[in-house]
Amino acid sequence: MHLFLVWREMEDQLSSIGHSIETFLWGDSRARHTFLIACTDEHPLLLMEIDLGDHAKGVRKSMKLNIVDLEEVPESISKIELIGEIKSPTALDHLIRTAETYIKEHPNYHVVLNNCRTFVEYLIDQIPELRDSVPRKNGSVLEYYHSRAKHENPGAIVKSKKMIRDIRDLHRHNKQYKYASQLVLQVELPKLDDNHNNEARF
Repeated sequence: MHLFLVWREMEDQLSSIGHSIETFLWGDSRARHTFLIACTDEHPLLLMEIDLGDHAKGVRKSMKLNIVDLEEVPESISKIELIGEIKSPTALDHLIRTAETYIKEHPNYHVVLNNCRTFVEYLIDQIPELRDSVPRKNGSVLEYYHSRAKHENPGAIVKSKKMIRDIRDLHRHNKQYKYASQLVLQVELPKLDDNHNNEARF
């Protein structure tokens, strides 16, 4: 499983104001919506996030889990970071179970204590392979990437989007290959003609 940390602009008015203020104060991406994208052979592009609600319809943010298979990398993405590759075949199942548990234990959205950032940071911390390999600042993965955002190269997002597409395509290929291999394994072999074999032996 390849795991990506991803950001996009907030989708409600209050957060847009917050984004403008925080960008002015810090020049980084801490006011953006934060989520994860996992790439596996079974799920080449799987989005995992806290549901944002629908501001236009008056639906407030909630701690509803949103897990969706995507066909394409969302154009709305404003920043992507590859967190790492996890070799365990059960990594994605573990990540989903951890996300579901988190939502049950934190059913109410809170802008400071319980939001998309705390959700994502918690999930990353629950993956043993990433505990020592992911860079941190003051113990926080997101704080490290927020501090880096102040000095981002404008072309970084273009390269990042290409990389996630390449990894998605790799997993798609693996999925098709595994499926094709399974079909071959299920083909019934022709039975030998015993009489013919007996004649051949003499």
